Amino acid sequence: MNLPTFARRTLSTGFATICLLMTVPAILPAVAQDEEESDVLEEITVTARKRSVDIQKAPIAVSSVGADVMEQSAVVKLDDFNTYVPGLTIAKNDGAGRVVAIRGVGWETAQNLGTQPGVLVYIDGVYLANPLAMGLDLGEIERVEVLRGPQGTEFGQSATGGAVNIITKKARPGEQGGSLDVQAGTYSYYKGRASLQVAPGERSGLHVSVQKGVRDGFAEIKGGALDGYELDDYDATTAHLSFTWTPKSNVGVTLSGFWQDSDQNGAAQRHLDDPNPDPRELTQDYPSTFALTNTSLSAIIDWRLPSGLTFKSLTGWQKLEKDQTVDGDRLTTDLVSVNLTGFFANNFDILPYWINDSDAFSQEFNLTSRTDKLDWVVGLYYLDHENFNDFLEAVAPGTPEDYADQLANPGPDTLPPFQPPLEFVETRKLTREDSAVYGQMTYRISDRTALTLGGRYQRDESTDDSTQFWFTESLQVLEDEAFTWKLGLDFDVNDTQLVYALLSTGWKNGGNNPGALSGALDTPPQFEPEEVTALEIGVKNTLAGDRARFNVTGFYYDYENYQFVQEDPVPFAGGAGNIPSLTIFGVEGEWNWLIDERWRLDGFFSLSDGEVDSDLAVLDTVDFLNSGFGRFTETGVADRASLRVNLRGNVPPKLVEESGRIALSYNRPFGGNSLFIGRVDVQHRGEFQYRVFNHPDVDTVPDYTIANLYFEADFGNMPLEVSLSVTNLTDEDGVNSRFSNPYGLHTTSDELIPPRQVIARFRYSF
Repeated sequence: MNLPTFARRTLSTGFATICLLMTVPAILPAVAQDEEESDVLEEITVTARKRSVDIQKAPIAVSSVGADVMEQSAVVKLDDFNTYVPGLTIAKNDGAGRVVAIRGVGWETAQNLGTQPGVLVYIDGVYLANPLAMGLDLGEIERVEVLRGPQGTEFGQSATGGAVNIITKKARPGEQGGSLDVQAGTYSYYKGRASLQVAPGERSGLHVSVQKGVRDGFAEIKGGALDGYELDDYDATTAHLSFTWTPKSNVGVTLSGFWQDSDQNGAAQRHLDDPNPDPRELTQDYPSTFALTNTSLSAIIDWRLPSGLTFKSLTGWQKLEKDQTVDGDRLTTDLVSVNLTGFFANNFDILPYWINDSDAFSQEFNLTSRTDKLDWVVGLYYLDHENFNDFLEAVAPGTPEDYADQLANPGPDTLPPFQPPLEFVETRKLTREDSAVYGQMTYRISDRTALTLGGRYQRDESTDDSTQFWFTESLQVLEDEAFTWKLGLDFDVNDTQLVYALLSTGWKNGGNNPGALSGALDTPPQFEPEEVTALEIGVKNTLAGDRARFNVTGFYYDYENYQFVQEDPVPFAGGAGNIPSLTIFGVEGEWNWLIDERWRLDGFFSLSDGEVDSDLAVLDTVDFLNSGFGRFTETGVADRASLRVNLRGNVPPKLVEESGRIALSYNRPFGGNSLFIGRVDVQHRGEFQYRVFNHPDVDTVPDYTIANLYFEADFGNMPLEVSLSVTNLTDEDGVNSRFSNPYGLHTTSDELIPPRQVIARFRYSF
């Protein structure tokens, strides 16, 4: 998009948004200010711009969800975190990987090991290098922070959509205590957690937490040899250790360790053509399994220097191992008969093994200063990440049992290239080294006005070593570099209203399509880096004598070289290409209102839209499959151009049209110091397109609306809490995500949101 067009759309969007935002104090008058004895809303502190700050004073779109809300809503993993933050969508794509999208910006090319997500996830400020770690059990946490919009200065490359920071519970020097937490519910759900806080010395603290959770599957296979085989079950053990030491009043050291082991059946991915009328009963004939071990260690040092500066060091190390099997066709052999090659029909598509190992080391140093007129931060960052992927896809006529000998010990001697039951084999190792230097300053022009300037220079070096089909080898080295920047202006209209405007950029590295080197027709050997320029305008309002907050944000994104799935059906090229230009825009709002001493109202809304505004003719593999041409036939190669479609005007993927949440809470003391809490919340996620192709048969993911209930009794005279939660009260079969596999049989499948769950919880503190 040229600069005049961008400026015109930016100004019109910004003007409309700011007019809406400035009317908020008039729309929401200072209700209940005459109640002198009433409480006020709790202060929410978030980590924004590399320091802790009151969320109402942070000139950025950031949300914080506390551990209490997540416990009450049975949020065990990030998968369950949908509809809690404006613009945030978390969707599975292949039963293991998670696509975390903010305002429609996520990870469209997750099947290519060389690509990166557009939303980064951190634990206590340390980057989770392997996106598979997003499937971890959250364990004992304090809160989850979500920063919306490009974070190119503070978080660097790949944060084109934003960042999610999981804040775990920390040891506190000098404190002692602990708790026992037991939960039981439907689907044979049981989870137990024990945590202990001790003080080895006056200046040190040790916090240990261990939990174990199990649950039956939300879905199962019906019929055939696997009748009753459960899917979407849960079996995870998690341990977290935190040691805090303050050897001096101006020095703090925090050492943390996180470990999780999951071993369960696979996700319930239901083929769109599954004949079973019950959406939670699947017709499949190959077992899907999933095992994940994730270990993360970190060391954080804070040192407040006599000069008033603060030095901080963040060191992280991670090790991840994943082992998975998948029923790729999502059906039974008698229901599958697809002539992809053009020469013989295939009746099954399975992944007998899929292994992913990852090692990562990261180091960040930063120096910060804060004075009456000027705040600034400068820093250095380094990441060394090795990611290994090894999998085999078997596709053939007949059944897997017909090839039992070959599949029992797959290798070059038993599975020769291009002969059944071999479809695709990849052994791939990607090594990445990222380095960056960044700086940012906020200068207070006056008592009410501040100017922010920031920049980051980053360099990405990757070595992509790939072997496919046991003879197609590829060794490619890429070096990318970029400079991202930020310009912001914020103005305190008064003590209760902050207006800000933020213009920022983001960048995500390019990469390779190894299979394209062997003759792909529709996929380039390499794809370009992705870049975004974003405008955000917001108003944060504190109302009714600190009893209400209402924050509204308008945003506009201009993307260049947006990365998407551009998969060539012949011969599995890697699947990543670039859309020259794409725009996204929308408006979001969040509110908290303490109506009186008994009632409270919380919620958010999000409205968004966008389009591809450049011409790009590409082949949709769904159309190719339906054409019947066949991959290797002369017609399939020659006439593929006739199936290409122009993406101009299409809606970007993962961009939810509208979403929202409203929660009404009630609390009432009883029996002296005891407290009863009740809450009902309604969540809505609107329709969105799963892929940028907007194919009417497979890409439209429908909307859903669910209601949740929560009741708690906190017995003040004894350290005991008892609660009952009911999630998805009406047992809706909402679609969490849809996945059109660009490989193998090109199946399209749905994963549903969790069904109704009833969970009782007992917590004893000491």
